Amino acid sequence: MSDDDEARRFALEHAHYVQDIPYWRAAAARCGSPVLDLGAATGRVAIPLARDGHEVWALDRSGAMLAELGRRLEREPADVRARVRPVAGDLAALRLPVEFRLVFAAMNTLQVLTDPADRLACLRGVRDHLAPGGELAFEVGYPDPDEIVATMGIERSSGHYRDGAGGPLLLHSGWYDAWDPETRTLEFTMRNEEHRAGEPARDFLRRHRVHLFWPDEIEALLAEAGLEAVEVTGDFTGTPLGPASERQVYRCRAAP
Repeated sequence: MSDDDEARRFALEHAHYVQDIPYWRAAAARCGSPVLDLGAATGRVAIPLARDGHEVWALDRSGAMLAELGRRLEREPADVRARVRPVAGDLAALRLPVEFRLVFAAMNTLQVLTDPADRLACLRGVRDHLAPGGELAFEVGYPDPDEIVATMGIERSSGHYRDGAGGPLLLHSGWYDAWDPETRTLEFTMRNEEHRAGEPARDFLRRHRVHLFWPDEIEALLAEAGLEAVEVTGDFTGTPLGPASERQVYRCRAAP
């Protein structure tokens, strides 16, 4: 599969996930423009924010993802296209000529930083790019190592979705491949089984290697990067963070 095909598949596989969009829209409305979308991929969040009138810099290290974002922007009105600026870049080496009112990292993006030096470099880079009064917002998963160990290698369904009225039916599942409790590094595989009318089912596997963050680690990392949390919740609706949470959602600003 070519990189361009992979980017199209990524967009298809994640199109159903919209539950976080109201949170990012509210954050952009609160903070204003410009906005920096870290790990923007094909514009799942960047495009809705641009439709709301925000200037969005969409940063991703994958040229294929940014090319697919460009193709998706071609379907948008001219004013929306003009508000999105695709930028090739590395999360751990942010060097942009703009300060941002809002920097955000959706959908566990910061977990791809498995090197401790990269995690710190990313957050320090964000700190250096925040406009006065600007915010960093991000979400990461809430780790459950007991669940990881107990279900290692067991494939489990994570739902099924249809792409549009007449699009393919996608069956999502996944399993854990490896867990290193010392480095808190998790490897897992996601399977997407695609069903189209009149065609044989097709299987697509996507392998991931991520870092899992504990709350105390995030607190220390933010402090070292010159940031502080102003709000921490366990979901996108403001539920307090606790051991039963599935995610951690942070609003941060530059520390005084």
